[in-house]
Amino acid sequence: MKIGTDGVLLGAWTPIYSNPKTILDVGAGTGLIALMLAQRLPESRITAVEIEKAAAEEAFDNFTNSSWSKRLCLIHDNIIDFSENSKVFFDLIVSNPPFFKNSFKVSDATRSTARDNFHMSYEDLFSCVNILLSPSGSFAMVCPIKYREELITKAELNQLYLERELMIKGTKSSSFKRILMQFSRTKTILKTEELILEESRNHRTFEHQKLVNDFYL
Repeated sequence: MKIGTDGVLLGAWTPIYSNPKTILDVGAGTGLIALMLAQRLPESRITAVEIEKAAAEEAFDNFTNSSWSKRLCLIHDNIIDFSENSKVFFDLIVSNPPFFKNSFKVSDATRSTARDNFHMSYEDLFSCVNILLSPSGSFAMVCPIKYREELITKAELNQLYLERELMIKGTKSSSFKRILMQFSRTKTILKTEELILEESRNHRTFEHQKLVNDFYL
């Protein structure tokens, strides 16, 4: 799988002001977000759960060859089984979940598992987060902005409340397409921000560059 903008944005933006010690990456893919959080949080221990075998193997290799290998753990499993068996509560949970809601199946089986939520619905995701999140923990995710209201409702059914959001669009003249969302167990005043990715083709805005600057060579 290629490194995507959504994953990079989530890894860079996810709030860490509470200095979380235990972190869970749900649907870790090749481990990008887990690695970014390991870089940002030098005292954290990060567990990454990935159902697709090839992606899990690649994530394991990426973890092993990183500077933070001792703090990274890869588990090849689905999040529902993991949540039922885990005895750990996490201070921070992150996810770059599937986007297409069973709308179609792409031809390649691996990409289908990664990009279509046939294997994990948003309901399942929030239910598992509710089980695994510590009382003072937070959950951060990225999704298409068209699902915003639906996800707020599903979160609240699991005692999770939107605390912070970043709405993202490609250019100043384009519409918002993605949103980063942070949920917690406490109802607070919602903080909403916006981010424009590019001033022109392949030229990041100052705000975008500042956000991701620590993660690009």
